[in-house]
Amino acid sequence: MARFLQDADVARCIDLSQMLPAIEEMQRHFGQGEVVNLARRRVATPGGYLAVMGGALSYAGVLGVKTFTHTRNGYSFQVSLYDAETGRLLLYTQANRLGQLRTGATTGVAVKHLSNPGPVRVGIIGTGNQAGDQLRAVCAVRDVREVIACSRNPDNRQAFAERMSDELNLPVTATADNRAAVADCHIVIAIAAAQTPVVEGQWISDGCTVIGAGPTLRRFREVDDDTLAGATHRFVDSLEQAPLECGDISAAVDLGLVQWNQFHELRHVVAGQIPGRTAPADKVYCKLMGTGVADVAAAKLLLERAESLEIGTEIPF
Repeated sequence: MARFLQDADVARCIDLSQMLPAIEEMQRHFGQGEVVNLARRRVATPGGYLAVMGGALSYAGVLGVKTFTHTRNGYSFQVSLYDAETGRLLLYTQANRLGQLRTGATTGVAVKHLSNPGPVRVGIIGTGNQAGDQLRAVCAVRDVREVIACSRNPDNRQAFAERMSDELNLPVTATADNRAAVADCHIVIAIAAAQTPVVEGQWISDGCTVIGAGPTLRRFREVDDDTLAGATHRFVDSLEQAPLECGDISAAVDLGLVQWNQFHELRHVVAGQIPGRTAPADKVYCKLMGTGVADVAAAKLLLERAESLEIGTEIPF
């Protein structure tokens, strides 16, 4: 029997407190060579595109694939999870909410392993559907004292600031000024759907960790050349995907400001094989595109929780 879940079921089964350790565990095993990632590939049509990504978790005995479409009607996400030994379908789920949780959790893991400990001031640029879980994840791994939230839409950013301030019980201030959301911050999260840089290197303080978690199309840029050139350490979650999906990094490489061999994968930091930073004043940059193996790890957690709670529909498959 395979279990079928809808987005409402996903929300009932899991939250960030469960997703964070699952993603961290996956990254650790990934760094140890016990995970195989299937990099995202897109098939374009006049009306949009289909994307496919996935992977195998040998430590957990599962395989999986995520598919999603993007058209004028928006996004639609699904994940299929299989038993690696028998090939049997275990789970088929809508994955809009699942993707938000795994994206937020990946940022949380990156912040935990790349940023300085202690009380922090966080700047977040972008207040859309992904922003809430980004901020919740950072608050789960660091002692956040203040948040500056910036986006282009005044109503959205004000509503986000008020909502998150109430939820997290800390001051969240809305601003229209990108620089104000970056300057003097210990952690900066870029999660805006912007085609031109929203973070400039001259704004970044010593010791800051900058996470790029927004668009994954090569024509988009989240940070400027100075951000990349000035970083002491540079990371991505997939070196295979980065040349196809990171417009800011590719542009800086083309100009000779940085080289691809100066970038490392987050998994090796989580596995303890390389340091995330070597000094408190280091400026650290990490681009998170989202990996198929993170979706598989999220789906494995979801299946376990759904079975335990008896949520979803079992289908003979």
